[in-house]
Amino acid sequence: MAFTYRYATEADVDAIVSIEEASMSNPWNRDNYLEAVNSDHAFIMVAADDDIIAGFAVFYLTPPESELPDIVVAESYRGKGLGKALLSQSIAALKAQGIDTIYLEVRVSNTPARTLYSRLGFEEIGKRKYFYSNPVEDAICMSLRIEE
Repeated sequence: MAFTYRYATEADVDAIVSIEEASMSNPWNRDNYLEAVNSDHAFIMVAADDDIIAGFAVFYLTPPESELPDIVVAESYRGKGLGKALLSQSIAALKAQGIDTIYLEVRVSNTPARTLYSRLGFEEIGKRKYFYSNPVEDAICMSLRIEE
């Protein structure tokens, strides 16, 4: 499959919310995504399969740093390397905007995501006790220094 990667627009928000609600135990709401799409301090990168949104990643920008609070690949597209490609495209976009470090939290139990982040060079920098709810779980804090 050939995906295109681009910044999300308001027209993509309903598809993003649908993916989020199908995948997450504590989903963000529509307003959270609209705010990110319309902010000068955030963006959402989407992976599109023709006109279908297959996955997305949200980034908050506080140059020279950024935070990755949400990344989701639709269930039907998982296991095909899309998460890695989406993050790689996003990292290139962040680098072009002068970002040199990305931070994120991930559930301790989310082995696929932790493996993906490690493969892309993210390192564990700490732990947050009881960070997640539904179910309550610790978070692993990770960071990636984007190379020049």
